[in-house]
Amino acid sequence: MRQHRIAIQMTFESTPHGTDEQFEEFLDAVQEHLDELGCEVQIAASLADRTAEFASSIEALNFESAVNTLLVDIRTALHAAECDTDDWPQYVATDRNLRELQDV
Repeated sequence: MRQHRIAIQMTFESTPHGTDEQFEEFLDAVQEHLDELGCEVQIAASLADRTAEFASSIEALNFESAVNTLLVDIRTALHAAECDTDDWPQYVATDRNLRELQDV
C-alpha cells in the first residue's frame, strides 16, 4: 500500500440558476458530509465558474483503487448535500477532470 495524492475537478450547473452564496452553502454542506464520513478532503472552488476541486491523500494498493475510494466518498457527500428543498437549486456535476498529484 502507498499514499496516492489525488485531485478531481468538477463543474456544476444548477436549475434554477443559484447565487454564489447558494453554491458556497452547497459546497459547505458537501465538506460537512465529507467530514462526517471521516474523509480528509480539501475543497478549492471558483464560485463564478461553478467549479470545485476535491483533493486528498488515499492509501491504496494502486492509483485506480485510490480513485475509486475518493469518488465513492465524494459521491456520497454530494448526494447527501442535495437537498430536495423547493427554493434551493440542485447542483449536478457536468464535467470532471481527474489527475494524480505529485509530491513536491
